[in-house]
Amino acid sequence: MMSTPTVVQLVAAIRSQLADVVAPAVDDPTAGKVLGIIDHLLQTIEVRAEHEIDWMVSHIDAVVALAATYVETGADNDQSGAVRAALRRYDQDKKPSLAARAVTENFAMAAQVLSALLEATVSDDGHVALSARELLRRDVAHGVDIVGEFELVPP
Repeated sequence: MMSTPTVVQLVAAIRSQLADVVAPAVDDPTAGKVLGIIDHLLQTIEVRAEHEIDWMVSHIDAVVALAATYVETGADNDQSGAVRAALRRYDQDKKPSLAARAVTENFAMAAQVLSALLEATVSDDGHVALSARELLRRDVAHGVDIVGEFELVPP
């Protein structure tokens, strides 16, 4: 018995019961495939529950710092105003909480900042442009790592 289980421990316990008790009792191949999909989704939830807040906060901090650097360097092109505006919206509307909903909202606003930054530096190969592209690449790669080789409808 777990007296103070984490979300990860609860999901692991559910996965274990499904694998040890439910799966052996499932004779229908279609139901077995659905059970496999459920297990994969629960595995994804395990990974996300353990690391998601930390990952999102780190990403947000990196995006905001890079955009601030871009604005502080006095970049003056047609797109720099969009970066300033997105950064201003983030600063005004960010939620001072580590609750999942607040961090997710902050993450979405930071994505708008990164988008504006990428647009502003699209034809640039300077440090900020390369760093912005790397942040996007890492964000996409992280999402793929979490989800893994997921197939909604197995063959």
